[in-house]
Amino acid sequence: MSEVKKCPICGMEMEDYKNHTFRIGGTGGEWAFMFGDIAEIEEEPLPLHVYICPKCSKMELYAHEQTKKILLSRRGLKKCVSCNREIPIASEECLHCGAKQKRL
Repeated sequence: MSEVKKCPICGMEMEDYKNHTFRIGGTGGEWAFMFGDIAEIEEEPLPLHVYICPKCSKMELYAHEQTKKILLSRRGLKKCVSCNREIPIASEECLHCGAKQKRL
């Protein structure tokens, strides 16, 4: 069962629209027109959980663990296995707590 979310604008209970996959990356505009599907080669599915307020139509998106990993890797970061702080993706030890990191 999903967590109950309250609308940050009007306080109404938001409706749960479950998981949806959004696409990020790739190339749009004239590149997509000229090259078709090949322009989307860098595109990546991004799973998000969607909630919508039935009163004011405010929409909230929440990230899954997989989504967090995708977004962190795009910024060149990962989470420390011990303290959970963001560190460079190539780090073998945490810059904050010194914990050894798993290899990717």
